[in-house]
Amino acid sequence: MQLPVISECAAESCAYNHDHACHAVAITVGDLSSPVCDTFLGADLEGGEPSVTGRVGACKMADCRHNTGLECRAPSIAVGYEHEQVDCLTYART
Repeated sequence: MQLPVISECAAESCAYNHDHACHAVAITVGDLSSPVCDTFLGADLEGGEPSVTGRVGACKMADCRHNTGLECRAPSIAVGYEHEQVDCLTYART
């Protein structure tokens, strides 16, 4: 299985975000109640691997139509702000 790519990330204050691209090797999405990016780290640190485009490693949003067995099956996702929280914007409730 190929992990879904993070096609865009609008969370500019995240340590893994460089030029609207996520460079975490893999992120985790969801806290069982909302599609929050659990990997978001708002800090004055530079994280991730510059040569890597981030991917979704796990998704805890079992009620998303892209989720099978707590794994994301979307071809790609976008991450950004939803109600002042950094969320998976591709999340779609079944």
